[in-house]
Amino acid sequence: MDNYTLSGNLMTLSEVATYLKVAEKTILRMIQKNEIPCVKIASQWRFDRGIIDSWILDKMNPSSSDELTKLISEDMDNVPLSRLVSEQLVIPKIKPGTREEILTQLSQPLLKTGFIKDLDSFVEKLIARENMMPTTLGHGIAMPHVRNPRENISSKPAIVIGICREGTSFGEDDEEPVKFFFLIYTNSEIAHLRIIGKLNNFLKKFCNFNDFLTSESPEDVLRVLIKYEKTDINLSVK
Repeated sequence: MDNYTLSGNLMTLSEVATYLKVAEKTILRMIQKNEIPCVKIASQWRFDRGIIDSWILDKMNPSSSDELTKLISEDMDNVPLSRLVSEQLVIPKIKPGTREEILTQLSQPLLKTGFIKDLDSFVEKLIARENMMPTTLGHGIAMPHVRNPRENISSKPAIVIGICREGTSFGEDDEEPVKFFFLIYTNSEIAHLRIIGKLNNFLKKFCNFNDFLTSESPEDVLRVLIKYEKTDINLSVK
């Protein structure tokens, strides 16, 4: 979901249900699935009228984000990975810590840029995926993501890049500390699989990431990513 500006006009659960002409139970189900923007204040759900209006417009008018998802689903070969990353989604200096602490750091950029609304809930889903099957790939690389992409609320696909220079324990059976994290975000299962495929292919081909380790800023990290991509423009998903 894109960034929205607060209008200051808050609605209760009952009011937003009336406004949307649905039952309160329907709104509660949407909240549980992270399908509607809201915030909990003193155990009560509140909805900003302006944000709800923008959310409705997004639902009625597919954005360029949806077009990018469609392009990824149909022709990932021609979508560079760098198109899914912005400076706001790069953390050049991840602090070592527990799995939860690492995933929280990686999720913060998604919260700040409006991709997610509930940080704790999103991190819980990432942890659940790791508990089911760790996303570590070896060579100091991990590719965290939620198990069910459809639970993500934003239609815009993205990759968060995190670099832990010291290395940190992440999976239960890690042979070596993880230094490179690529968190995948999309609400399309097809796009999810294609992004994973292309990223896997990229990481196998370029397994020497010293340039990433010496990057001091998000801009530096993006320059390295684009440089690697230019050496093989025709990376493809097998």
